[in-house]
Amino acid sequence: MIVLETGGRIMKHATAWGLKFSLGAPLAAVLAGGLAFAPRAGAADDYPGRPIRMLVGFSAGGATDLSARMIALQLSERLGQSVVVENRPGAGGSIAASAVAKASADGYTLLYTSAAHAINAALYKSLPFDPVADFQPITTVTTTLNALIAHPSLPVRGAAEFIAYAKASPGGVSMASTGIGSSSHMAQVLFTSMAGIQVNHVPYKGTGEAIRDIVSGEVKVTIDAVTAYLPYLRNGSLKVVCLGDVRRSALLPDAPTCDETGLPGYAVRSWQGVLTTANVPRNVVDRLNREINAILKSPETIRQMQAAGARPLGGTPEEYAAIIKQDIAKLKELVSLAGIQPQ
Repeated sequence: MIVLETGGRIMKHATAWGLKFSLGAPLAAVLAGGLAFAPRAGAADDYPGRPIRMLVGFSAGGATDLSARMIALQLSERLGQSVVVENRPGAGGSIAASAVAKASADGYTLLYTSAAHAINAALYKSLPFDPVADFQPITTVTTTLNALIAHPSLPVRGAAEFIAYAKASPGGVSMASTGIGSSSHMAQVLFTSMAGIQVNHVPYKGTGEAIRDIVSGEVKVTIDAVTAYLPYLRNGSLKVVCLGDVRRSALLPDAPTCDETGLPGYAVRSWQGVLTTANVPRNVVDRLNREINAILKSPETIRQMQAAGARPLGGTPEEYAAIIKQDIAKLKELVSLAGIQPQ
C-alpha cells in the first residue's frame, strides 16, 4: 500500500484522536538516506541461460496472478527464455516469498508480489524470512486505484457527505473489508482516522464475498481496489462515493476524489512488483529492471492495465526498496491503530 501526498493532515487528525504517528513522509526523503545494494562477484553476463521461475503467492486467476502472467509472457519474449509462473498460494503470499528468499542468488527465481509483502511484515512478529534483507527489489509494476465504494441506496456522494452520514448513523456504519489486516482494511483505518469517525468493521474472506454482500445491500460500503468492482460500477449495482487519490481517474471520470470532497490528502494505492533473492548480481538486477520497465512503457501494456484499474509504474530497484521500507513502517502504525496484535 502506498500512502501518497498526505502531508501534515494525518498528524493533525491523529493528534485529535490522541494518536502520535506520521504517515506522509515524501519518497524523496526516504531516498535521501541512500540505499546500498551489495555487489556479488561472479559471471552473469550470459543471463539468462535457462528458464526463469516467477512465483506468485496467490491463486491462479486473481488480480496478482493475471498481472504476473502478462509480465512473464512479455519478459519471456524480451529475454529469449521462458519465464514460468508458479502459484504458491497461502499465508498472504508468505509461502511464495519464503521460497524465493531461500533460492539461489542467481536471478532465476523471481517473486511477483503485492502490498501484502509489506502488510505481512506489519502483521507478524516472526516470518520465515526478512521481508527487506532477504530480497533484492527489481521494480514496482503497477499501482491500483482504490475507492470508497457503496450500494446505490447509500444517500451520499463525496467524502464529506459520507463522514456526516457516518457520524449521524445510530450504531455506526458497517464497512466491509477483504480481511483483517488486508490492504482494504488498512485503507479503511487510514480513512476513519483522518475523518475522525468510527465504523463497524466487517471482514470477509476475500473480495468475492465482500462484493456479494455489498451488491445485495447486506453491508453498504467498503474501501478497496476498484479492479474487481468495475463490472458492478459500470452496470449500476454499486457506486463510487469518492476515489482514494488526489486526482481524478480517466477510468471513472465522473467519480470525485476523497481529497476534493472533504478529506484533503487522503490517497491510497496498492502496488504490485517484482523481487528476487538478496545478493543477486547487480548486472542481472539491472537487466531485469530494464526489460520490465520497457514492458511497462508498451502502449498495449498500458491499455490493458488501465482497463483493469491499474497504472503502470516502474522505476529503479532503489525506489522500490524505499517504497517497501516506507510502507512497512506506515503499516505497522496502522496495524497498531486498528488494535491488531501482531502474531
